Amino acid sequence: MQRSDDAMPPVPETREPGWHEIVERPNTLARKVPRTGGKDPERAVADAEEALRTLQVEYTEKLGEDIARLERLGRKFRENGSQESLDALFALVHNMRGQGATFGYPLITEIGRSFCRYVRAVPPDVGADPALVTQHVDAMRVVYREHMRGAGPEVAQDVVAALSEAVARRLGETP
Repeated sequence: MQRSDDAMPPVPETREPGWHEIVERPNTLARKVPRTGGKDPERAVADAEEALRTLQVEYTEKLGEDIARLERLGRKFRENGSQESLDALFALVHNMRGQGATFGYPLITEIGRSFCRYVRAVPPDVGADPALVTQHVDAMRVVYREHMRGAGPEVAQDVVAALSEAVARRLGETP
């Protein structure tokens, strides 16, 4: 028997053993989930892989749009140096960073990680260095333009390492 909240008995002032009431709720979940059937696990994995391939094609197209927007925002930041421009750039790079490795562009993720770390940590009274911001933007543009999927060539990995070292130096850390 189910009770509404207002039908619950009040808690007595003196809590002697036996004052409570146990209310058992019916388990309706079992009726909602089939005991057998459903998608074969191998088929489910194959479907997921196919969906990922489709999304990778869409991501590559979207990445081109994001790179164009990144270049515009980077140019705007170089021109005006405003916090608003930097915030817009940060938001875009943060999203790109989050998706890069998933869709085969781990260099985008690594460059984005370096950029976001820098922008988050740079003291407001110092402000972000436009040259270092531009280097990150340029590196992401090259990764896209050259279709550097996967780990990329050694020179690309060296650029990522150099960007991380430059960020560490700007932040006064030991690289």
